[in-house]
Amino acid sequence: MPDAARLAALPSLLNSSAGMPSWAAQHRPSRIYFGVEFCQHLLPSEADVIAAAEQCRSRGLGMTLLTPYVTDGWLDPVSRLVKTLIEVKAPDPEVVLNDWGLLRRLRREFEGQVEWVLGRGLHRMMRDPRLADVGPEHLGGDTQPDLWLEGSYSSREFRLLLAELALHRVEIDYPLQGLRDLEDFPLNFSLHLPYGMIASGRNCMVSSYGKPPSLRFMVPIACDAPCRDFTIHLRAPWSRRGLGNNALPLLDANPAPSPSFPPSRRVESLPPSGADPSPRFLQKGNTHFYELNEDQILAALQWAASQRGLDRVVVEPALPM
Repeated sequence: MPDAARLAALPSLLNSSAGMPSWAAQHRPSRIYFGVEFCQHLLPSEADVIAAAEQCRSRGLGMTLLTPYVTDGWLDPVSRLVKTLIEVKAPDPEVVLNDWGLLRRLRREFEGQVEWVLGRGLHRMMRDPRLADVGPEHLGGDTQPDLWLEGSYSSREFRLLLAELALHRVEIDYPLQGLRDLEDFPLNFSLHLPYGMIASGRNCMVSSYGKPPSLRFMVPIACDAPCRDFTIHLRAPWSRRGLGNNALPLLDANPAPSPSFPPSRRVESLPPSGADPSPRFLQKGNTHFYELNEDQILAALQWAASQRGLDRVVVEPALPM
């Protein structure tokens, strides 16, 4: 991550398993992902990129620069970061793109000098943790549609587009409902664990924290990054995941009529958090994430081990923001 404190912690993280999840601690990293995928206000500086490249070089690690979707005013700053990445001769450099316009700009300037990678923000998957464990009732409700178990890579037209843009690697998540086996696609895949991206956008509720009402819930011109200090934990008790077709939405079987509100069957109080099996969301800045538990991580790793073309697991010691 680009802030000074995390950059300073990079050497100790690379030299030991401290801070790494137990399922990844026994493996030596081969590459560092550096930067940010979902917020232009958290981009690293050119000095940060130089320092990170030196850390990678001294340890024989490749370097991947993460970039977010950006507005027009941030095209030049990202271009300078990629130029810096190339000029300092970062080892085996890659750039992850989450913005089609930025991809076009950077390919025009630096084609052939760095490997381009399709980011999670440009790769569609059914990542919503509220998806039921059964399919829609109008389709029978017994099994999940195959579409829920695939990604954009399953589309022949999408793969042709990636080939035309010289994109040979795709970053993916492992959704809670799992994934079908990857076919013999002409692509390489990187699997991110244990956090998956649900959705992201320019408006950032967290950036409104502590601001006067007239400045809240606006696209920030500048941001003091309160998301570095705050993570919002959310849950969706109206979801039907894991509880079957008849248990949810969370309803009151005998709703009492109220003169103040129209009739509603929704329960007004939620179960205690520790006893609530409903899906969780993690909001970090402008992006919602989900987190796989240990059993789900094991299932993801077992799936990954059998997939042709999936040759990289990206370990996230903390929320990737």
